[in-house]
Amino acid sequence: MRPVARLLLSLAGISFGVTLLSGCASMSPQGVGASELTVAERAPPAPVLPNVELSAGILNELLVAEVALQRAQYAAAVQLYARLTQQTRDPRIAERATRIAIFAREYPVGLELAKIWQELSPADAEGQQILTALLIKANDYDAAVTSLESVLEQAQGDEQNRYLLMIRLLSREQDKEGALEVIQRFMVRHPEDPAGLYAHSQLALRAGKLDESEKAVDRLLQLRPELTQAMILRSRVLYGAGRQAEAVEYIGQMVKRNGDDMELRVAYGRMLVDLDRPEEAQAQFKRVLKAQPDNDDITFAAALVALRLEQPKDAETYFLRLNRKGVRTEETGYYLGRIEEVRGHFKNAIQWYDKIDRGENYLNGQIRSALLQARLGDVDAARARLGAVQARVPEQSHRLYLAEGEILRDIERYDDAVKIYDHALQDLPDNIELLYARAMVAEKLGRIDWLERDLLAILELEPDNVDALNSLGYTLADRTNRFDEAESYIKRALELKPDSFYILDSMGWLQYRRGNLPGALDYLRRAITLSNDVEVVAHLGEVLWVSGDREEARATWKRGLEQFPDNKMLQGVINRLDP
Repeated sequence: MRPVARLLLSLAGISFGVTLLSGCASMSPQGVGASELTVAERAPPAPVLPNVELSAGILNELLVAEVALQRAQYAAAVQLYARLTQQTRDPRIAERATRIAIFAREYPVGLELAKIWQELSPADAEGQQILTALLIKANDYDAAVTSLESVLEQAQGDEQNRYLLMIRLLSREQDKEGALEVIQRFMVRHPEDPAGLYAHSQLALRAGKLDESEKAVDRLLQLRPELTQAMILRSRVLYGAGRQAEAVEYIGQMVKRNGDDMELRVAYGRMLVDLDRPEEAQAQFKRVLKAQPDNDDITFAAALVALRLEQPKDAETYFLRLNRKGVRTEETGYYLGRIEEVRGHFKNAIQWYDKIDRGENYLNGQIRSALLQARLGDVDAARARLGAVQARVPEQSHRLYLAEGEILRDIERYDDAVKIYDHALQDLPDNIELLYARAMVAEKLGRIDWLERDLLAILELEPDNVDALNSLGYTLADRTNRFDEAESYIKRALELKPDSFYILDSMGWLQYRRGNLPGALDYLRRAITLSNDVEVVAHLGEVLWVSGDREEARATWKRGLEQFPDNKMLQGVINRLDP
C-alpha cells in the first residue's frame, strides 16, 4: 500500500489529457468554470496532507472517475470525486472534485466541495476565491462577503493587488445583480475601503446603476485624489450616463494636470476615438508613443486612427513596426494588404494577404486576394482560390459564394453569377445575403420577377430589412408603373432610416417618375447634402434638366464628373439628355 498523499503525483499519467489540477484549462467551460474563478497570483502554501492508504477500492474509483471524465460523463465523474473527497479528505482531490463540479455546472455540489477544499487548505487563496464565487451563485451573500474578506486579508500590504482581486473576482461573476449585492454589503462593513469603492463603482456601472457608480467613484477620489484608475473610471461613468461632453472635458483636465501619466492619456485618446475626434486622439497617442515607443497596443491604435484620417503612410509605418516584431501579425498583415490595395498595388496586397494563415483575417485576406486576382484578369485562379479556401473553412461557405458571385458580376458574367447563387441557396435557402446578391444580379439581367421573388423572400424573413424595402421600392418605381406599391416600400424604409441618402434618393426618383418635380427636387437635394453619391448626382441632374434648370443641371453633372470621371451611368445620363 502507498498513501493517497502520493497518489496525485502520478495522476498526470492517467488523466487522459484532462489537466484539471492545473486550472481546468483544457476544458474551456462556458459557464463559471475553474479558469473563470482562478484569480490568485501566488501559489498557496503546501497543505497538510492526510496519511490515507491507497486501497484497491480508492485506486479503482480514481481510475473510473478519470475514464468517466474523458468520456464526458461529467455527472458520474462529479459523484465519484465527491465520494473520494469525503473518503480521503485529501485537499488535492477536493480541489479536483470542485473544478470538475464547476465545469459540469453542478454548482451546489461544487459549493460543498469548495467548502471542504477551503477547510482542508485554508491558506489556498485560489480555493477561497472559488468559494466566494460559488457563494454568490448560491445567493448566500453574507457568507460571500465573509469569504471575500478572507481573500482580501491574504493581500494585505499590497493595495494594488487588493484592487485587482476585487475587480477580477467580482466582475467575472455573470450574475451582475448578485455581484453588486455582495459589494454593497461589503461596503456596509467597510465604508471607506478604497478597493471596495472602486469595485462598487465598476460593478454598479456594469449593472447600469449610474448614480450609484458615480457616488462611489467620487468618494474614492476624495480618499485617493491621485488614483489614475479612479479618474478613468469617473470619465467612463459620465460617458455611460450620456454626458459625453462632460466626460471628455473631465479626463482632458486630468491629463493637463497629470501630463506624465500615460495611462490617462491612453484613456483620453480612446474616448476621443469613440467621439469621432480622430485628429485629437492621434495627438494623444503620439505623445504616449514618444514616451513609450514600444507600447504595442498604442502603436496599433495609432495605426487605426491614421487609417481613419486617410494617412496611409503613417498607418503603414505603425503596422510594419508591429509586424516586424511579430505582434498581431494577422491583423497588421491584413491592414498592410488593404493599404497596398488602395494604392493599386494588387500583387503586393496579395503577398500580404497570403502571409495570413489563421483567424478571421485569413478568410478576409483570401477573399480580397481572389477579388484582386480577378481584377488582374485571372478569374480562373481567383475561383480556384475560393474553392481551396472553402475546403478549409466550409462553415464560411456563404461568404465564399458571395465573393465568387461578386467576381462574376464585376466581369458581367451575370448568368454564371446566378448559377453560383442558385447552388449556394440550395444549401442555405434562407441566407439573406445570398438572396439579396441574387436579386441584384437579376436586376442586371432585367429579370424583375426574379428580383421581386428574392426581395419578398427576405422581407418574409425580416419584415424591416431596410435594404430589401428600398431596393424593391426603387426597382418598382424605376422599372414599372406600380408606383403605389413602390411608395409603400420606400416609405417604410424611410421610417426606419430617415437620414439615409440612398432611401431619400429612391423617394425622389419615385416622385420624378410620378411627375412630381418639386417633390423630387426636395428629396434629391436632401440626399445630396448627405452624400455626393454618383447615382444621386445623376438623378438630381436629370430632374433639374427636365425642370428647366439646365444651368444647375450641367453644374451638378460637372461636379459629379470631377469626382467620378469614368462612371458609365453618369456619362449615359448626360449623353442622353445633353448630347
